[in-house]
Amino acid sequence: MKYINKKTCLLMLAASLFATSCSDKDDVEIPGGLAIDKEEIVLSPEGGSEQVAVSASQDWVASVDDPWLMLSPANGVGSATGTIKVDSTLMNGRRTSDITFLGSNGQRRTLSVVQFGYGKQIDIKEPNVEIENSDTYDKRSFESVISANVDCKIGSIDYSFEGELNDAEKAEYENEREGWLLNKKDEDKLVGTNLGIVLDRKARPRSVTFKFRWAMNVVPAVRVAKVHLVPVNPDDKLVDADGNEIADVVLTVRQKAAQKIEDNRAGDSLSVVIINEKLNSMASIETSDNMRNWSNVTLWEATDAFVKAHPEALGRIRSAKFSMINLNSGESLPKEVRNLKYLESFSVSANANNQIREVDLGEEICELKYLKELTVYAYGLVRLPDNFVKLGNTLEYLNLTSNNFNKLSDLTKVVNKTNFPHLHSLIFYAQRRNDVCLDLSSLNKNSNGDYIYNNNPIGLYGNVSGGTERQALLSLLTWDNLRALELSYCYLEGELPTDDEMDAALEAAGCRTRYNSSDFSTNKNDWKDKLVGDTCKWLLTSNNPVTCKQKNGTVVYENVVGTDVPRVLPWCRSLALNLNFFTGKVPKWLLYHPHAAEWSPGTMVYNQQGRGKNTAGQTVGFSNMNEDSYIYDYYYGTSDPGNNYRVSGVAYPLYYRIFVAAGDIDEEALLAKYQRRSTYKR
Repeated sequence: MKYINKKTCLLMLAASLFATSCSDKDDVEIPGGLAIDKEEIVLSPEGGSEQVAVSASQDWVASVDDPWLMLSPANGVGSATGTIKVDSTLMNGRRTSDITFLGSNGQRRTLSVVQFGYGKQIDIKEPNVEIENSDTYDKRSFESVISANVDCKIGSIDYSFEGELNDAEKAEYENEREGWLLNKKDEDKLVGTNLGIVLDRKARPRSVTFKFRWAMNVVPAVRVAKVHLVPVNPDDKLVDADGNEIADVVLTVRQKAAQKIEDNRAGDSLSVVIINEKLNSMASIETSDNMRNWSNVTLWEATDAFVKAHPEALGRIRSAKFSMINLNSGESLPKEVRNLKYLESFSVSANANNQIREVDLGEEICELKYLKELTVYAYGLVRLPDNFVKLGNTLEYLNLTSNNFNKLSDLTKVVNKTNFPHLHSLIFYAQRRNDVCLDLSSLNKNSNGDYIYNNNPIGLYGNVSGGTERQALLSLLTWDNLRALELSYCYLEGELPTDDEMDAALEAAGCRTRYNSSDFSTNKNDWKDKLVGDTCKWLLTSNNPVTCKQKNGTVVYENVVGTDVPRVLPWCRSLALNLNFFTGKVPKWLLYHPHAAEWSPGTMVYNQQGRGKNTAGQTVGFSNMNEDSYIYDYYYGTSDPGNNYRVSGVAYPLYYRIFVAAGDIDEEALLAKYQRRSTYKR
């Protein structure tokens, strides 16, 4: 057998081509003017032949370095199909060689030829891989081409750091050392994973492209993962390329170190940029501009009271907002959030797919000891971090709108007045993972006891008529400090607690059951946690009975006096329970609440899911009040009371001025009527 070596190929540049060759006048666009259809071929010890397609718009020549290979044709003008013939081998190990294709314009393409010997072998095309420390989700992966003539798996992975880390840093970053290399397919741990090589023709080697995923590196040191590939059958003994027996074959992955973030203003700015990048946000940050001008952050100023107590916070980030993010299931909030140590307000919101993903918030946000406001909107959150209660020392406002919690009790067992004594606003609406499910009676449950639709949980469900979910609702209704409680557009069903039940729950929680003079103040600055002025003095009376009727005159509650009304959520200015699956009666504590008019109760409370049916197949909606039947006559009357806060048969007559008279068409008459001074002229 004759072989074509490198020199011979060069001499044959002008030789005739295969009949299949194309002219250099072909119109097909070829990148660089030269391309081949494969980069590697793998053969068994018996050898054989393989074909390679050469696409070219120019003259080309190929060179072969080893005598056990032959390529024909070895040159051409335009495109051609070449045949590679490989001799058999008597070696126990494997041998490799390259075929180089060189175009007349200098373009170079290389084809690797690997021939296995008779021993059990595993070959990694690129045994050393280097990856970045961070990137967007779609780019955080790499492929490894693995060839073998034995069924093989990932036996173990050794993780380590490279670089100088002091003892404190080693302790801090120890939990980042392992587990950052994942299976691309299902993101399970890698150890024990079969590589999926199918040996369908005896010992003929086969190749697979195994896809790895990687997590971002927040450590200022190189991370190393040594992936040990071993035979599935422990009785199979591996050999290396030289035929020497080995225990395994190692893929070494090195991940670049993260930039070290200092505890200063520059560290804050770098953290914000990294967080924005890792969240895959569509909102860009102009890094060339001063951080003070960034639209998504505000800084602490010298005039702020907080800075006077904490001068080190001057110029550090006070609030940060990240919008239009696009995390994938299994991800979490970037760990760099912990570097924003003086944050008072943090907001993160997605733009799509929140209903189908399940992502974590991460433990790092729990380290922000000055955080007062937290908004996590359309994020895909299904649980709170283990240490979330640490935020209870400072948190005042919590907005978890449009996430994927399954039960109300999942929230209240963590977020309650014991753990969060300073919290005044809890926004928790739109916890639906499915928007078209209207008949709960048609649903089945999964193994976790969650109602499902199309094999997925429907979202926040709870029957508040009894059991754990009843206690969860009562824990919220006995939270005196709440000024806002919003639970709209979930899958809550059952009946609201009666007045007697609320009395018992309030007593059990150590709360007063009725309003008294201490709930009132004449100081307007007390409006957040007091009833200011005479507006609600009816609550203290027992001699002015008020009858609540529907629009058609049907009596709902007759001759209710102020001292009959339980003291439920006394400072709540926003209560939203609409678009759920509630049934039963609306209780007096809700109908006669001193802030009920501010709730827009017709739409935000009494309006339940249209065409909805609960799990018992019952049409949802309150039996004694709904959006169409509600009327305010009992609440603030039908005419302006002047300055009289007491009107017979009316609970809160002075509210008429706020919610009715203030909307009169004749503004000039209204101004004169209430002796208000106009600030404009017609």
